[in-house]
Amino acid sequence: MPGAEQEQTPVTDRGRRTRAALVEAARELFEERGFADVRIDHVAERAGVSHGTFYTWFDSKESLLREIVAAVAEDVFAASAVGTRLPADASYARIEAANRLYLAAITRHARILRVLDSLADTREEFRRLRVDLRESFVRRGMEGLVRLQELGLADPALPARPTASALGAMVESFAHLWQDPVENLDEDAAVDILTRLWAGAIGLPRSAWPDGTRQPPA
Repeated sequence: MPGAEQEQTPVTDRGRRTRAALVEAARELFEERGFADVRIDHVAERAGVSHGTFYTWFDSKESLLREIVAAVAEDVFAASAVGTRLPADASYARIEAANRLYLAAITRHARILRVLDSLADTREEFRRLRVDLRESFVRRGMEGLVRLQELGLADPALPARPTASALGAMVESFAHLWQDPVENLDEDAAVDILTRLWAGAIGLPRSAWPDGTRQPPA
């Protein structure tokens, strides 16, 4: 019922399917109409369940959005971790792989992220969710930069967290723009631009850049 103190965790296959259907329906509706114009009745109807069934699993629209953003954050975190599976001396390839999968993840979730952004400017709860979402990529970028600094492959004077935050913001903003017809970029070109900018910004030595990669002037 409304006002339930906490959400229930399903223990049956049917319960899991119902809960998943509510999350999927809510995401579709939030993306189509925006958060404010979606009612719980809309979500229940789209999911094919009763109004009362909704409250078996969630206590509000807000809790649904938190669930959706948590899944997005997990996907983005997995994308940002890809570079850690490559050899430490493949520094350029690590940056490129992380940028490629992060770009794809942000593009994949662009519509629901726009919903989150629209709420984050006026509601503290959602501003915090947006900060937490970005934190996963910033943290990975910071860890990667420190590792490269320790290997002598990045400018040691760069403060790790502000640098990772700035570069992460560059990738995030670019992810929302690169598919615009005005930009006229395919994925490979977009990843190439981001990776060259990232590698140049941290001072990655030219010897670490792959053959044929356009490099910044000396």
